[in-house]
Amino acid sequence: MPAASPAPSLLIAVTGLPGAGKTRLLAELAAWHGTRHGRTEGFIAMAGDRAQPDQGAGEYRLQFVATGEEVPWLVRDETVSPPYRFNATTQTRLEHWVHALPVGCPLVVLDEFGKFEARGEGLMALWPALRAAKPLIIALAVRTDCVEEIEARLGQRFDLRIAADASDAFTRLQTACADLGEWTRIGLFGGAAGGIEMSVGTALHLGQVPLRGLALSSLQGAMMTFTGFGLTQPGRVIWVPFISAGLKALSPGGSRIRPMIAISMQGALYGASVQMVGWNVLGVTLGGALIGAWAATQGFVLQLLMLGGEMIKAYDAAVLWLAKNWGITAPGLPWLVGAWALLHGAAAAGVAFAAWRLRAPPQRLRELIERETQRQPAAAGATSAVPPRRWAALRELARWQFWLPLVLVSAILLSTGRSWETVAWLTLRVVVVGVILLTLVSLLRPARWADKLRRRGWWGPALAFSGALRRAGRE
Repeated sequence: MPAASPAPSLLIAVTGLPGAGKTRLLAELAAWHGTRHGRTEGFIAMAGDRAQPDQGAGEYRLQFVATGEEVPWLVRDETVSPPYRFNATTQTRLEHWVHALPVGCPLVVLDEFGKFEARGEGLMALWPALRAAKPLIIALAVRTDCVEEIEARLGQRFDLRIAADASDAFTRLQTACADLGEWTRIGLFGGAAGGIEMSVGTALHLGQVPLRGLALSSLQGAMMTFTGFGLTQPGRVIWVPFISAGLKALSPGGSRIRPMIAISMQGALYGASVQMVGWNVLGVTLGGALIGAWAATQGFVLQLLMLGGEMIKAYDAAVLWLAKNWGITAPGLPWLVGAWALLHGAAAAGVAFAAWRLRAPPQRLRELIERETQRQPAAAGATSAVPPRRWAALRELARWQFWLPLVLVSAILLSTGRSWETVAWLTLRVVVVGVILLTLVSLLRPARWADKLRRRGWWGPALAFSGALRRAGRE
């Protein structure tokens, strides 16, 4: 299969042998979609008489769905193989038609792709221009025995294969059209959340604004809540923070590890709450509380991963020293972390509850979302100054925030009589764990995520993420 990037559309194959009803199904789809979702383009093949039910017709005419105009297309000729000859005038007309397609047409239907197209002939000549027009949905009638060959010619697998003679074929087509609208919404909110994280979040971090983690996590919870209204499956909001985290990986500066982990975990926790409790005020509020609690504890969890039990020993030693020399009684580390998590959880739960009551973003947030979703793509070469991602990731080791916890813990351990050997091993552990985390981050290539998701059959998240990348000018 060619190594081209996938077309930015939902690609559907309506499959069947000659006479299976592919044309009828495409015609029904075009009529239904045109009355509900806007402009529909393309054409269907009007078959003449058939010598046998499962054999191609004696001739075919193409009918443009937008105008109803019919033009001659194929005439059966047993002296050639496949036994048809094209109408050259119509072929020229089709080339003019496809180059005149508006960008982002809601639906394009093409009938039909068969043996000619499997050899790279016939309608296959229209594919490059059709792909460049980026329709939202492309539905092709495809002969069952040519599906794999046509996929190879297209350079992309079909996102959906629907047998024309299946009893639920039309229902599945309608569901796919509705799902595309939902995934488009998810991509818009996910892209906006990622843009806000990189703009507002960066400003908060540079200004060292107190409780900035709580503010950003609460905003993510509100964004997921606003996204969920109107979705047939509200659990899909889990993809909003994943898209946001993917865009954060593209940030040319600042820390990426902790924000990406935080954002991804926020989505997992909120999504789990909605799935288990339901899309209701309790599920949303609990999801917000979990987001806030994670915002409070994710730094502690990350440092515990890097420093291990030595961090707890150092804290206990500091508490004992304060009590002995200053008469200050400090709470144990579990109590301190638990109280901090409860405070953050309560605040984020309140924001999620408010978002549930509002059901739509307030005006100021709506303006911020619109500004992020309408941001112009970066000019070509604008990111050329960004160092290779491998070295950009290793720069994280030079940040003072990376070393400060190790320095503090090491100083406390040495003051309590621990050996330099213990500190050396602890330093080695921090470096190894840090390098592993940085390596994992450096391997992330968000521009490839959409393709990988699509190859695994998750076309909805793939299109949502691909759309967010295009709006960010990174695809």
